[in-house]
Amino acid sequence: MGNVLIVTRNFAPTSHVSAERATKLAKYLPEFGWRPTVLTGTRPTFGLPEDPELLVPVAGVELIRAPAPEFSLFYSGRPRRWRTARAQRDAPAQRGAPRRGALHPKAWLVPDSQVLWYPFAVRAALRSARADRWDAIIATSFPPTAILIAHTVAARLRLPYVADFRDSWTAFHHAPQRPARLAELERRLEERMIRDAAAVVAVDSRIVEGALARIAPVDRPPLHVIQNGYDEDDFLGVLPARLPRFSIVHTGQLRRSPLPLWEALRHAMRERPELKEHVHLWQVGFVEAGVARELNAAPAGVTVHHVPPVPQRAAIAFMLGADLLLLEEYGSIMPSKTLQYLRASRPILAFLEQGGVMRRVLEPVPQAHLVGRDETARAGRLLAELAGAPRAQAVEPAESVAAYSRREIARRFAAVLDAICRERESRGAGGRVAIGPASE
Repeated sequence: MGNVLIVTRNFAPTSHVSAERATKLAKYLPEFGWRPTVLTGTRPTFGLPEDPELLVPVAGVELIRAPAPEFSLFYSGRPRRWRTARAQRDAPAQRGAPRRGALHPKAWLVPDSQVLWYPFAVRAALRSARADRWDAIIATSFPPTAILIAHTVAARLRLPYVADFRDSWTAFHHAPQRPARLAELERRLEERMIRDAAAVVAVDSRIVEGALARIAPVDRPPLHVIQNGYDEDDFLGVLPARLPRFSIVHTGQLRRSPLPLWEALRHAMRERPELKEHVHLWQVGFVEAGVARELNAAPAGVTVHHVPPVPQRAAIAFMLGADLLLLEEYGSIMPSKTLQYLRASRPILAFLEQGGVMRRVLEPVPQAHLVGRDETARAGRLLAELAGAPRAQAVEPAESVAAYSRREIARRFAAVLDAICRERESRGAGGRVAIGPASE
């Protein structure tokens, strides 16, 4: 069995999408011949919740926890634990959208505000390496600091590493507006981290295509597109939440304005006036502060329910109990909960912006309804039709959905690790690692 070091800023018991990919990899990689060790922070990123139950499936995984001081504590306002009880009650489940102007401190922190984790994490990993014999390293980003750590540790130990991108780096949608020279420095840093990787994994090829284009073809590592997914175990024994008819559910952080949904519901209620006072929107999770006011400005006859972040299985209960699951594409990014929605097998309304990966994934799904953000009249007709029909019965997920299971994702990661280690052996430990055709 091979040994792999997974570098991730957040890990169980952190209950957030930023921890889920690494946590599920650590859970399932042993089934495919890889024993994981996880290098993470001593505490989760500021503001993220925890769920102790998430530690149970990875109880046997060795953890290396290194201090991760955060610059953000100095410029993001009072930490939640310092706020008054009244302030917390008046603004439940809200997260402020970070300010990213050129004068903001974050604009000067390369590669990100977690950079102080770097020296502590590198030292902790190298100390543990005396006892642990790793064969490869996986670094999952965001934040890119995780890739810097993997790059340094891999160079010191002469190991291949995989750079895993859940989000873009310099083209990230919340990327700070850096001074020109600093922005160029960061682009060069991104190029080097990718060029030196044995392989690159991304949830969408577009989030790394800009960086790869700046690297000479002969120096580009192979790219493997491995999307996020769902864990079948998270659904075991979960009963649907008992929600009133007609309940629209959105789980996870709400980043986009709900105005297209509100306009669509106005169309639906004009077509079916009996829907008034019988439409419910359940927002389960954080809300960007910039859209909180619009969320509270629902049309007359629509009840909005704010639910603070809940453990994974509780969120799944909301999904299973919904009449309709709401999805919103963020730029070209497909939210990771999309695959959980597929597994829940409930009707889906997806507002598209660019319609890339989300369209490809959802178009073959009969219960998924895809509309543009400007197609509110069409969305209204769909809502009227769905609300006027009997509540859809639960159905077994299609076989194609299994391709997005966390077990299958771990199998694909294991295949990448197997290939880079075989190539390393064939070339010698000091040679450049390159593997065969990238998997799409």
